[in-house]
Amino acid sequence: MPCLLYCVTQATATVEITGGVCNEAVKSREMLGVRVYWSDLLDVQACLGTPEAIKQAALQFHQVLREILAATTPVPFRFPTLLDSSDNLEQHLASEQELYREALVRVGGAVQYEVIATWTDEPATDAGKPISGREYLKRRQEAAGRVAAVESKLRRVTADAVREWRGRQERKSYRWFALVPRECRDRFLAGLRGAGGSEGVRLRLSGPWPPSEFVASRGEHG
Repeated sequence: MPCLLYCVTQATATVEITGGVCNEAVKSREMLGVRVYWSDLLDVQACLGTPEAIKQAALQFHQVLREILAATTPVPFRFPTLLDSSDNLEQHLASEQELYREALVRVGGAVQYEVIATWTDEPATDAGKPISGREYLKRRQEAAGRVAAVESKLRRVTADAVREWRGRQERKSYRWFALVPRECRDRFLAGLRGAGGSEGVRLRLSGPWPPSEFVASRGEHG
């Protein structure tokens, strides 16, 4: 029977989940030094065969991860990762077992928060109007300076509560990821609340999430 993979955790962690994707039971097993969580799917087509079904399955997938995250730190698989049978779990994990174990040591006991910055005072631009190289460079430098200023502030107000920061430029925003030890979550949130606003910048916080951004991936995790 096909199965859908959720995540791996430390081998010592066991979390009981009421229901998973397509309301199938969530199972777990210790192997190769980690614990893997999955659901057997009786009907893959019914679960994942339409856009509506995939959307619902994705919501259930992330709900399982949230329940596991409440108890321990998971390293998620990219949704949907399917195997022909749960009998193939160990074979699937074997090629990257060192990656999983190293990742769990690095992110163990931590959760991920995300801070998204959007700029509220950017001038309107005409996409059909070309700009000079000098103007383009000026805009890039201004954007880089603005990102650096916000990042410096985030690091300063949360300095003793974040294990690691990572950032990523997106089309019209910038996204930071914070790896926060569980015991530091309240201090992290208090630091952000006490930071005050920044002119021309809107910051939006979300989380906690599984620390996917801090896992070295070869394409299987998301």
